This record gives sequence, structure tokens and C-alpha cells, in this order.
Amino acid sequence: METDSIRDGWERLSNGFDVEFRHSIPYLLSDNGQTLDIPTPVLLEEITALSKLQVQLGEWHPGERSDEREARLYVSRHQFDVVLQRLARAAAGVFVDRYHKAVDDSDTDWDRLEYLKDFHTALDCCGLSEADVNPDVYRETYVEVMHRETRRLADMPDTPLVEPEQDT
Repeated sequence: METDSIRDGWERLSNGFDVEFRHSIPYLLSDNGQTLDIPTPVLLEEITALSKLQVQLGEWHPGERSDEREARLYVSRHQFDVVLQRLARAAAGVFVDRYHKAVDDSDTDWDRLEYLKDFHTALDCCGLSEADVNPDVYRETYVEVMHRETRRLADMPDTPLVEPEQDT
């Protein structure tokens, strides 16, 4: 199981391009207004080394700045389960941050709703449709990973427990 912290935000590559990570999943590539001076396969190898996920490059589109282009990154369909497990770890972090405890058997709504949300997010990250993947195949592993991660996070001594806000 992965125990690295979850990576969110932009990471600079050696050629000056940036990769946006969402829950440790490479999502978007920005050229920062620069010309691609290395072959695309070499660029994708660097992203793969950084993320430990095989990626493919989508089409380039105009970015936020007038001189910038952005392209979606898609994780290999063969790593769908890895993407889903990374999303499960991120969901665990949200749960512990929100409720200050590990998920237990009474949190069935959380399991179901987070799985459905993350399943669709994983489909998007891999460029797949609902017809490509049976959701029942991955649910048990997702829930197991999420529960295990909530227990790990809840047991960490440096996790500050803050009382949840009360509605008044």
C-alpha cells in the first residue's frame, strides 16, 4: 500500500512544463508558453516517473494565459485500480479531517457515496466510460483501502483533533 502523502497542485518538470496533480493523479499538463523541446515520449516518461502512473497526453487547448497551452493527461486503463485506490486514500483524509475518527461499520452512506463519486472520477482520469468498467469489481478493495487509511490517519499522534462545529 502507498503511504506517501497525497500530492495536490502543480509540479515543475525539467523542461519547464507543469503537471497538475489531483489526489496524486496527474491530471493536466501546461506548457507555460514554452515550446516542447523534448520528444513527447520522454516528457511522458518524466511524468510517469514522478507519478508512478503510465499516462497519455490528450489534445492541446488554449490555457489560462494567451501564450499557454494545456493538455489533459489520461492514466492507462490498466491502472484504473491504482487511481481508485489513490482516490480512496484522499477520501480517507477528508473523512478523518471532518469527523476526527476512523470510518466504522455505521458509516455506510460515506462508503457508498464516496465510492460512486470516486469511481466516476477514476473513469474520467483514465478516459473511460461506464460501459468500460464494472463498478462492482472494485468496490470492496476501495472500501478496504479507505477504511485502512482512516485507521492509520486517526491513529497518528500528530493529528490535531478539533471539535466539530456545532449548529446553533
